[in-house]
Amino acid sequence: MMKINLLGEASPAAMKVAPASNASRQVLVFIVALAVMMSVVGFLYFYWSNQVHHEQNALTREQIRQKELAAVRAQNQKYQQQLKQLEARINTIQKLQSSRQGPVDFMTGLGNTVDSTKDLYLLQITSEGGVIHVRGESQTVGSIAQFIKALNDSMQFSNVLLKQYYQADRYGRRNFNFNLDCVYTPPEAAQPAPGQEAGGGR
Repeated sequence: MMKINLLGEASPAAMKVAPASNASRQVLVFIVALAVMMSVVGFLYFYWSNQVHHEQNALTREQIRQKELAAVRAQNQKYQQQLKQLEARINTIQKLQSSRQGPVDFMTGLGNTVDSTKDLYLLQITSEGGVIHVRGESQTVGSIAQFIKALNDSMQFSNVLLKQYYQADRYGRRNFNFNLDCVYTPPEAAQPAPGQEAGGGR
């Protein structure tokens, strides 16, 4: 005889199948979640690996650039040192030339002014702070005045100042001793500019 379940209760066989389907669904969800999570982790790992690789390459380039700049800086310092040495040598040579030529020009200029006067002799010449002290003697006061005028007319001497003169007779001969100061200007600095020389005659 067949029995019909009118109350709708599940049969034992149906109750056994339902838990099995729920377990399969949970396993499937776990597998999908694991796959998604692995995909996200893989993407992040790939992305950050590329970023790290890019930064390492940039760091390597910067290190190479830094080494190149250090080499250029060292070479530049070497050139600067050589340039300073050359400038020091040039200055030394110029000073030697000036120290050798300066006294010659001074004595030549002073000698030319003395030659333009008569009966006048220089006894002592000293220099102090750019000022030339001259001590000399002459037989006449006019010769002293002529010497001062020659110094003033010379382009190499300026600020001529007669400090004193006095009569000093010796051996029965009348002489005049004098002391004067002046400023000496080298010939290179004493030469006037072309425009000044042309305009001086107007």
